[in-house]
Formats: sequence, structure tokens, C-alpha cells
Amino acid sequence: MIVNIFLVANGKVSNLKELKDIINPELIISVDGGTNKALKNKVKPDVIIGDHDSIRKKIDAKKVKFPKDKDQNDLDLAIDYILSEYKDHKVKLFCFGIIGNRLDHTLANIYSIIKINQENYPPVIVSSKETVILLIEQQSIRNIPANIRVSVLSLTTYSLVQMQGLKYSGTFEIPFLSSLGISNFSLSDENQILCKDGKIMVIVYEKFQNIRSIKIER
Repeated sequence: MIVNIFLVANGKVSNLKELKDIINPELIISVDGGTNKALKNKVKPDVIIGDHDSIRKKIDAKKVKFPKDKDQNDLDLAIDYILSEYKDHKVKLFCFGIIGNRLDHTLANIYSIIKINQENYPPVIVSSKETVILLIEQQSIRNIPANIRVSVLSLTTYSLVQMQGLKYSGTFEIPFLSSLGISNFSLSDENQILCKDGKIMVIVYEKFQNIRSIKIER
């Protein structure tokens, strides 16, 4: 069974209500301070995860509480919760508020989220200006609309990536965080980016609302 999960963290968010209506999730999870941002945008969480020290309003939701001093951050705990509670499902995870003002938090968030890939669909990170899809071996995306900038970054020592229907197409061995895969363009909506080996981050420079035609495959 496939379950759509809408996760709100404490980074920058916009248009949450509109995005929730587009995705139509079965479950909404907020990560501590992300609860305030969800409520401000008229999105009511079903589950709240964290130490709850940042929540300003009382809310009727399942609360999964952890101590303030811990080895994992709240988002990492939220991913572990999803993997435990939905281990018999195929999860489609849509994440909001992941990209913030601190680079260390943003990078840690991305590495937390990619844990979801192994048995589930590639997770999607949505920000106000771009859409990020995390892929592991043999996962792919296709049908990016034409004339959109796309960058591919490797999250492992090397990743083997096959690109078709883009300005720079072919099979590339991309080193960790190398600029080799930066600033490509979709030539038409008939395209594919396939991670043949490793782990990659595909950044599509367009709002999620405008690229819903993208097919994400596991």
C-alpha cells in the first residue's frame, strides 16, 4: 500500500495549504518548530515529533516526544518514526521547511531524509524556488517539463548517472558534490535522469506546483 506523507520542518516554507491540497496526503507530520509554521499556514498535523519546546499553541495531535538533549535532531527522529510505523507500506514523502538559514542543518536534513529511499519512493524536498528529489541506485525521474534548469549532485564518493533528453546527455561518473552535473537543461518533456549507482540529489529549478508532471520511479 502506498501512503503519501506530508512532513513540515522548521525551515523556510511557503504555500503549505496549496501544496497540501495538491498532494492530498494520508498523514501530516510536523517536526517540533515546524508545527507553528504548519498551523500558521492552516495545515493541521496528525503527528508532532520532537522535544516540543518550540510549539506555541496547544493542538489535538499524536505527540511523539524526545528529550531536548539527544544525539539525533528532530527530523532524523521523524524519519526513523516513519520507517518504523510504516514499514509495511511504500511511502511517498514530501518534505517542507528542510532548507533553512544554517548550512549544517540543511545538509544534515538531506542526509536524514535519504534514509527513506531504500524501501520506498524517492523523497521530494519542496522549497519556494526549487524542487529537490533524492535518488539512490536504480531510481529515476522523468518527464521534467521543457526548458527548465536541472542540477545533479552526487552524495557519495562517486555516482553513476544516466541522463537523456537534457542539453548534456549521456552517462556520467560524478564525484561527490562535483560541479560536473550543475546547470543542465531539459530540452523537451521526454527526458530521464537515472541513478545507476550511488546516491544523488536532483535539483529542479521550478516550483513543485508547476512540475507535477514529473514521474518519480523506484
